[in-house]
Amino acid sequence: MVDEKSGRFIYYFMVFGASISGYPHMRKVIALNGMYLCGKYEGVLLFAVAQDTQNRIYPLSYCVVDKENDAAWGFFFDKLKAFVFDESKLCVIFNRHVSIANDLARNYPLAHHGVCMRHLDENL
Repeated sequence: MVDEKSGRFIYYFMVFGASISGYPHMRKVIALNGMYLCGKYEGVLLFAVAQDTQNRIYPLSYCVVDKENDAAWGFFFDKLKAFVFDESKLCVIFNRHVSIANDLARNYPLAHHGVCMRHLDENL
């Protein structure tokens, strides 16, 4: 997505074809997080990962956004829904960020929503 005034991108979503074709063979647990980018190009990297049957991390998708807010996570989930479908067997783990919680409730109402224990421990 590009800002019409400045001509600069606001959101950039990326997923590999191998991630899409491999996802049906993964456990139905995905983890979401955001990481601040430092340096010349600031912003936030949003990402989703799954776990394969041998307990290895399986990258699903990445999204570079200007800031972590409801609009950015909404854009991310709109794209993610193309291959990670909302179903009662799905469990989504995240770090209690309010924007993730808001957009999860809108985009994945059937999935189970859980909080990452590491983030819960660090934030209490």
